[in-house]
Amino acid sequence: MKALYPDIIVIVGIIALILIELVLPSFDLIGFLGFLISLVSGFLAIKYSLEGYTFSKWLLDISAFSLLLKGIIYILSAFVIFTSVSFFKSKKTFLENVYTFLLIALGLSIMISSKNLVVILSGLELASISMYIAVGMLKDDYVSKEASFKYLVLGSMATAFFGLGSAFYIGATSHLDIISVSVNHNTAFALASLFLFVAFALKVSAAPFHFWTPDAYEGAPTSTTAFISTVPKIGFYAVIFLLASYVFPIINNFSYIVGIVGVLSMFWGNLVAYAQNSAKRMLAYSSIGHAGYFLIGFSKYNVLSVSSTMFYVIVYAFATAGAFLVLSILEKNENWTHDMNNYKALYKKNPFLATALGLFLFALIGIPPFATFVGKLGIFLGLVNSNAWFFAILFIIGSIIAAGYYLKLIVYMFFKEPVTEEDQSLPLSLFDTIGVSVFLISVFFFGVFPNVLFDIILKDMFHG
Repeated sequence: MKALYPDIIVIVGIIALILIELVLPSFDLIGFLGFLISLVSGFLAIKYSLEGYTFSKWLLDISAFSLLLKGIIYILSAFVIFTSVSFFKSKKTFLENVYTFLLIALGLSIMISSKNLVVILSGLELASISMYIAVGMLKDDYVSKEASFKYLVLGSMATAFFGLGSAFYIGATSHLDIISVSVNHNTAFALASLFLFVAFALKVSAAPFHFWTPDAYEGAPTSTTAFISTVPKIGFYAVIFLLASYVFPIINNFSYIVGIVGVLSMFWGNLVAYAQNSAKRMLAYSSIGHAGYFLIGFSKYNVLSVSSTMFYVIVYAFATAGAFLVLSILEKNENWTHDMNNYKALYKKNPFLATALGLFLFALIGIPPFATFVGKLGIFLGLVNSNAWFFAILFIIGSIIAAGYYLKLIVYMFFKEPVTEEDQSLPLSLFDTIGVSVFLISVFFFGVFPNVLFDIILKDMFHG
């Protein structure tokens, strides 16, 4: 029963925040309480994961691995909320942003708490609908509303594909649980596999299902982009891992479909990123490229490959959230846009933010000693161990291609002269400094001591 406590705390916390807002509509208070609720739930989930608690009753099937991912989702959510409060205050947006983030995290937590398709869909929709709302939360901003509508329309397609896939899965197996089955390669099961994969490929921004991503990321409040580009990915890839464990291997050569979509995403995202003049859109295409890395990692199911992929997903989330939060801090300054020219000589205006963003970009490239290097190395070695040399070589080529557009922004920040000679200073609050530092330390720490997280993932994924 203790495995349910983290989610119960978040549910009660969300209700409490709604009631408190009616009496004390303070962004600082609601933000601090939201941070506290999510942080406590996260640490509790990780504690119970390490102690080996599980829960398998009714429609739920919570393993130690599920609890670990819940903990990471809630802790990551907590620090995004912590750093986002000042941004939302500066934009005079809605207090509801805080518990919208908590609702997204709760939906993801429910989604990874079961192998039952109905429960997975319930959690998926709670998270998805909350994300559509969060993207459109900027007051009197047409671009934000347009981005929310595009995300709603294309995101609804994922729900439709999931529904179709579930229907075919039930027809082929006569039950709703994703477990080991023998279906003699019938057509209904093949269609179920395809539709379920497409549903989550759309959610994780894999090409050619990625078209919502640049507009949604650019139009959303930047702190919201930091959240939706990272936290949901942990939950979505957890479900893809479930499909890769039980569904994909039954269909002959289905792993090649997953790998080809991964290769297409990797090259499309990384090449189109070069054409972007907006740092925010560039990072959006970076997320498409990373979707390719992750799908390639899941395409060949072996212990090293899939565990390295989940490790990479988690540390990528910390690096990307940190990068977008730096962008949100910069955006609080009047007339700041994310055009590349705005980043010229950023180091002179604020050395800390320029250095932090530069380090996050190096992390996204996958340079040691950052934790993302360990993830990429593990995926490559896993592909080699599976004799998937074709995917392994393309994985290396795609990673090399990606380095260029990250380095372009770094050059702008440190080696270009500013466009104007206006006031060089960019103010930075204590909360901003703490928030960005937490993400930086996390990416460094798991790079220097990867076994702290990697060993837990390895143990819980296959023995939890």
